[in-house]
Amino acid sequence: MVSGLPAFVNRLTSVKIPLDRPLCYNLSMNKDLEVILAQTAGFCPGVKKAIDRVLELAQSGKHPIHTLGPLIHNTQVIEMLEQKGIHAVDSIDEVRGKSGVLVIRAHGITPEAEREVRGLGLEVVDSTCPLVKNVHSVISKHASQGYDTVIVGDKGHAEVVGLLGYAGQRAFVVAGPDEAQKLPELDKVVIVAQTTQEEDVFLKTAAVVQGRARQAIIANTICKPTRDRQRETMELAGRVDLMIIVGAKHSANTARLTALCQRLCPNTIHVETEEELDAAVIRTARRIGITAGASTPGWMTERVLARIKEMRKKEAVSALNALERLLELMVDSCAYTGLSAVSLTYVCMKLQGCRIDDRLLVLAGLFVFSLHIINRVAEKGVGAAETRKVELFEKHRLPLTVTAFVSGLMSLGLSLFLQVRIFVVVFSCWLLGALYPFRFLYGRTGLIDFPGSRDIATALGWGAVCAYLPGLHQGIVFTKANYLAVLFAILLVFSRSVMLGITAVHSDLIVGRENFYKALGSRRTYATLASIQVLLIAILGALLAMGWKSRLVGALLIGNLMFVGGVAFGRSQHTPKGFWAEAAVDGQFVILAFFAWLSGRF
Repeated sequence: MVSGLPAFVNRLTSVKIPLDRPLCYNLSMNKDLEVILAQTAGFCPGVKKAIDRVLELAQSGKHPIHTLGPLIHNTQVIEMLEQKGIHAVDSIDEVRGKSGVLVIRAHGITPEAEREVRGLGLEVVDSTCPLVKNVHSVISKHASQGYDTVIVGDKGHAEVVGLLGYAGQRAFVVAGPDEAQKLPELDKVVIVAQTTQEEDVFLKTAAVVQGRARQAIIANTICKPTRDRQRETMELAGRVDLMIIVGAKHSANTARLTALCQRLCPNTIHVETEEELDAAVIRTARRIGITAGASTPGWMTERVLARIKEMRKKEAVSALNALERLLELMVDSCAYTGLSAVSLTYVCMKLQGCRIDDRLLVLAGLFVFSLHIINRVAEKGVGAAETRKVELFEKHRLPLTVTAFVSGLMSLGLSLFLQVRIFVVVFSCWLLGALYPFRFLYGRTGLIDFPGSRDIATALGWGAVCAYLPGLHQGIVFTKANYLAVLFAILLVFSRSVMLGITAVHSDLIVGRENFYKALGSRRTYATLASIQVLLIAILGALLAMGWKSRLVGALLIGNLMFVGGVAFGRSQHTPKGFWAEAAVDGQFVILAFFAWLSGRF
């Protein structure tokens, strides 16, 4: 049985999200409402790369970090980056004579500006989008051959300003066919597009320019992510009665998406945040389409989805709705995470044959609850996609901080009451965990922020408190049962942390290489998770075959297989995010504890 498990688990965890159709949400509170979220909504690859680069710089301890202009056209993301010490400057003069790092943003700059910034003595990091650099090359190549340049784009846009720098003396910027009609007669001309230009506008404009030139080369430099986004948006707008575009009002590509949709769906609205949604408009729509600009993070779109759900809820509160709200409160406040730690500790006690000690269960719950609150308060809610969670940590920062430290002190006091050596372990782990979000202050980020550091540290901390401490308290450390419990806990918690990290990345939350998925990429991460599940199932299967605690091991094996099946099913639909992701992932420990409890009753 065990020999066939690797292939089985690999098949389960290799299920991919179908990319040829949008994600559909039939909101449970109204079966007549369908909300369709475009697959292409969210950050484009160039934006992701630029944000990842500045986060790597921040985590390496290089400060101050400046970006030449806003890194992306999104106010909310810029505010989050500022909280991490990454600040935008409007001109080169603002950093002249200063030290630190200067980042060239994804839009690129002119060759003259680049020479100037590299002569300032600062460390210069070029985060220009590779697709924008391709346009630079096209323009530069033809300019050197005597070609004039016509750029179809927005005058004054940062990308267009950079493109003009490569065009030499003869360059023109036109917004569309009408402006192209006013161009002078041209000899040789190369026609390029701003990478986020509307394709139909570019092709029509290029045809007009071609008619005014003796020789014309048309280079369609609209990037593929933009073309894909526009095509999907047009298809979606044609089959809904309300289209919502999420993104900054000053974002050029978001404005183009809005204009595209308005031609096909007159009932189109452009919102920057969920606060701008009109409840009356939402309640009258039957089919809603949602997309977002290239500079709009996924978590902003998720907040819009959540607000739509709230607006469509029936006024009468059912028992199911009340239960859902209670679960939301537990997840948002980290109480559910504390319960998960209690559950895992119970499982580890059973694995080691320990006497179930309620004091150790409470200690583990308080310890984990305290550290998770401290980390979320320190992050100021930026690690959450849901509006209510952000509001919780912004509005109740002080009471949450007090609650976290009181819980931490209670866990320390309880550990001291149990044994001094238990106190030493708990105090060491708690102190390291509480200091982790402030690691930039003591200049040891190179030692602490290795790839996947957050996920590894979380697993080790939980493993120590949930598995090692029960063995230490009852004098069975360094036994085979203790080794098994510690390994079991570390692998499960590492998988938990990585899976939550995956949802964070898919939501475009501001995370760096401390996130295992962000550091190693999709293929390696899923291979690691699959290997862990194979190892866990193989160990439990082998123990079951040997007859070691058969009922308990069999129950845990069933619980683990159920979890693997749930993950595979979830991935075959779409990646769960936010509240439901936490509820599902942390719920595995509660399920395992329930099965462990059942094993002792039959």
